[in-house]
Amino acid sequence: MRRMILAPLLIVLAVLAIAGGIAYYLYNNYLYYSTDDAQVTGAIVSVSAPAAGQLTTLSVKQGDNVTVGQTLGTITTLPVSPGVAGTAVPITSPISGTIVQEAAVQGQGVAPGLALVQVTNLNNLNVTAYIDESQVDKVKVGQDVDIHIDAFSDTSYTGKIQQIVKATAGTFSLLPTQDPASGNFTKVGQRVPVIISLDGNGGKTIIPGLSAEVTIHIH
Repeated sequence: MRRMILAPLLIVLAVLAIAGGIAYYLYNNYLYYSTDDAQVTGAIVSVSAPAAGQLTTLSVKQGDNVTVGQTLGTITTLPVSPGVAGTAVPITSPISGTIVQEAAVQGQGVAPGLALVQVTNLNNLNVTAYIDESQVDKVKVGQDVDIHIDAFSDTSYTGKIQQIVKATAGTFSLLPTQDPASGNFTKVGQRVPVIISLDGNGGKTIIPGLSAEVTIHIH
């Protein structure tokens, strides 16, 4: 008798557990949209040679902090005629930030437009997440976002949707997604870039390019 009662009870409990799991999944999907297709981004500015000549000085190195207008080095221009000395042209930083790359070395010849160093502001970073096109209608500017950066799993971050890019990620790809000459077409789900603010660094050195996971509060 006890077994006859216990078996149906276990079946009922199992059904309730499954139903509860499904209800939680649906409710969670109603409240949030999550993706791990995201990364830390920031504006990286190239400081280029303003004229042809020789990079006579370069006073900064990778990791140095610089301020807007700070002199980073000098270029001595090529003489315009024999016996006429070249002019020293200062190279200045267009933004305050951190040197993230040295693309030239002191003493080398340079041409106009050649990148010398690259600078980014590590205090003004964002997160770019790629949202499935089927979900993008639920994403709005101003929505709260929970952010986890893979490199700092012990720290949680927050932000808000700042911008929804008006083109899919595939639009910016250098490789075509289809061959119009072949007559073949394969529909591929598209991803839409969304720019998210990053509220503080939590005491960590966050750099552009780090992988992230975001959870957007859509309701």
